[in-house]
Amino acid sequence: MSSTTKIGSIEAIFLVLTVMINHIILNLPKNILVTTGSASLLNIIFITLIALGLVYFLCKLLKRFPGLDIIDISNFLGGKVLKYIIGILFILYFLITSSIFLRSFCESLKMIFFPRTPIFFLVLLFIIGIVFVNKLGNNSFIRANTLIMPIVLVSIVLIFIFNLENFTLERMFPIFGKGISTTFFSGISNLFAFAGLAFLYFIPPALNHPNQYRTVAFTSIIFSGIWLLFSVATLLYIFPSVVTTDESLPLYFASRYIEFGRFFQRLDAAFLLIWIISITSYLSIMMSFSINIFKKITEFKYIYIIIYGFAIVLLILSLLPQNTSQIYFLEYPVYKYYSLGIVFIAGFTILILANLKHRRLKKGDVLIE
Repeated sequence: MSSTTKIGSIEAIFLVLTVMINHIILNLPKNILVTTGSASLLNIIFITLIALGLVYFLCKLLKRFPGLDIIDISNFLGGKVLKYIIGILFILYFLITSSIFLRSFCESLKMIFFPRTPIFFLVLLFIIGIVFVNKLGNNSFIRANTLIMPIVLVSIVLIFIFNLENFTLERMFPIFGKGISTTFFSGISNLFAFAGLAFLYFIPPALNHPNQYRTVAFTSIIFSGIWLLFSVATLLYIFPSVVTTDESLPLYFASRYIEFGRFFQRLDAAFLLIWIISITSYLSIMMSFSINIFKKITEFKYIYIIIYGFAIVLLILSLLPQNTSQIYFLEYPVYKYYSLGIVFIAGFTILILANLKHRRLKKGDVLIE
């Protein structure tokens, strides 16, 4: 996030929540159910506690670098070379994640509403929207996202509440699903669900009140865990496991179970409209972070050239998968382990090493520039 863009704590919280919530709209709950089955709710509580522990550790690591993001810290640790490497890694992470997400969502729209429309045109419409939003500037769509996200959060809760009568609570058994080992050991890999933590690496310079960083970090992760719990519970209690693993955009199909007599029917269309707006906001934010990182590591000033260049890259990456099996492979195994590698391993490694260097320089009474 550019240091010239100043945001409040509420805006920052919704910014981090954007990643989790939009992945919930797509297939994140389904992917967790595939991994841990009926123990998914227990697994979510477990990984949320781990995520909170990591956030506590993150706040401790950033305490020595007030007002700096991970690009600045990489520059302190390894100079311009490491700064470029980390910057490029995160740019690739944001662009690749956006392309996978965009293509997957467009495939779902094509299947549900536009079976005869070429996927190119659906992807292109979103790309045009992303370009337009980014040309408006960071402040515009960050404030818009702050208005959109509460509506999206409410929509997920409403799907849960309105489907209570359709729940089959026996589907939560056996409690430990595929076994304790799967739930608490291999299930740790579901930590990728909290990949929104990547935004926490970049927002310190943008906060109006840097001392509220801790509040922003903990609040966003707690809310992410709660809404993930709502969404997974909805799918677990409504669908048999076979249906859950086969359906694309499963929360949409859960919304189709909602009925209020003859007058209020097919509320799923209203939910989908809200989610399309939310997903456009999410993709725009991911593009914005990529642009700001690129500007920071290259000092390139022609913003419109960067916007159009990244838009073309995003369009090409989104069209590369040839079929749904390739999309699913990119969306789940590739995205899952790429997120764990970049967000949790690379990010924390940089911060730990930077703290060790800071301590060594401080002991040697060396001034840190």
